[in-house]
Amino acid sequence: MLAVAGILLALYYRDVIRDLFLDDTKYDHLIVQSARKYGIDSRLVKAVIYRESRFDPSASGKAGEIGLMQIMQKFSVQDWAKDQGVELPTAGMLYSPQLNIEIGTWYLAKAMVQWRDYKYSTELALCNYNAGDKRAQSWKPESYDGEVMDRIKIKSTKIYVKAIMKKYREYCKRGIMQP
Repeated sequence: MLAVAGILLALYYRDVIRDLFLDDTKYDHLIVQSARKYGIDSRLVKAVIYRESRFDPSASGKAGEIGLMQIMQKFSVQDWAKDQGVELPTAGMLYSPQLNIEIGTWYLAKAMVQWRDYKYSTELALCNYNAGDKRAQSWKPESYDGEVMDRIKIKSTKIYVKAIMKKYREYCKRGIMQP
């Protein structure tokens, strides 16, 4: 039992120590550029990148997520390429911070537009980004001002949305970047 507690404590402090040395400003110019292009708050994009990859452009996920914003070639990337009228980028190209942020920001902005009439539009857009449109649709409140968090049925998505919203509020409070 003591060993388990020690492991959990070490994992917690590993993340705290890693964050102390994290350069979360390295991609600010790319974040602001893409956020302006798609009309979205750059601090939200930055909060998504923090959660998805901790600003590691070489990050990859178990389900095929790639790069800073953990975009997926079969979903967001295909949609982006079709929308932009460009050839589908290769998986290797998606590790480019500029392209990755461009596609991830476009995908998040698209979700923000979709949910813009809801009071908790940001939370719904983050559900969409993390769990897909079908699930976000099933979690939308009955009224436009209804609560969202209690409706999210996947625990990891609920944790994801809460974590990003917390980081987003932190970035807003610190007054960093452009809205």
